[in-house]
Amino acid sequence: MSGFKDMVAGDIESVFLNLDEFAEEHDLNGTTCNCILQDVSVVEDLSIDEQMSQSYPGLYGSRLLVNCKTADLPEVPVTDQTFRVDGKLYIVESCANDMGMLTIQLISNDR
Repeated sequence: MSGFKDMVAGDIESVFLNLDEFAEEHDLNGTTCNCILQDVSVVEDLSIDEQMSQSYPGLYGSRLLVNCKTADLPEVPVTDQTFRVDGKLYIVESCANDMGMLTIQLISNDR
């Protein structure tokens, strides 16, 4: 029986980033890979909870959550770095690496 970490590594490929299940192929900063994109409007996000600690005064844009395999990108993105998804320019708000899967939060100004 393999360990938990081995099972998670297998699930990243066979379940979460499986093109027949959740994932789609996208260009992430010049690298084509399987990933999951979740688009969230900044305006909607800020209007849901008055206690939000994040504020983007005067920003009309979007927030995009990207999940991809850490090994698929040549480097792990860092906060405030520019990052392109399918050619659209974003700024990295945060990036977490959890057991081989990256969760990248991106914001863009759509004015």
